[in-house]
Amino acid sequence: MACCGGCGANDIFLTGKALELLAALGKYAFLPLGERNGKPVYISESGETFSNAVTALSLSGLITTDYDIPMKGFDYKDYVNCSRLGSMALTARGQAALESIDTLGVEP
Repeated sequence: MACCGGCGANDIFLTGKALELLAALGKYAFLPLGERNGKPVYISESGETFSNAVTALSLSGLITTDYDIPMKGFDYKDYVNCSRLGSMALTARGQAALESIDTLGVEP
C-alpha cells in the first residue's frame, strides 16, 4: 500500500492493484469498463480482473466510471458476462495523484 502524498489531510492510500490501474490510466487516456452483478469490472491485458481497485479509485475521486460511454472500436469480447459496458478515465485529482506518485518514485 502506498500514499500518493502531497495532500496533507487528504492523503490517499492505494493498494498495489489500485496503483497499477492508476498507472495504466496514466498511460492510456481511457480504459474499458464493464459492470457485473452491480460491481465494476476491468480486465487487464494479462487477463487479471480489477474490481475493488476500480471501486476504490472511483470513491477516492481519482477516476470517473462511465457505463454509458463505451470505447469506440474496442473489442469487449472478455466482457460478455457484463450487463453494461463503458469506460473509465482519470479525473484532475487522479492526474495530480499520479504526478505526485511519480515524483515520490512509488511503483505499482
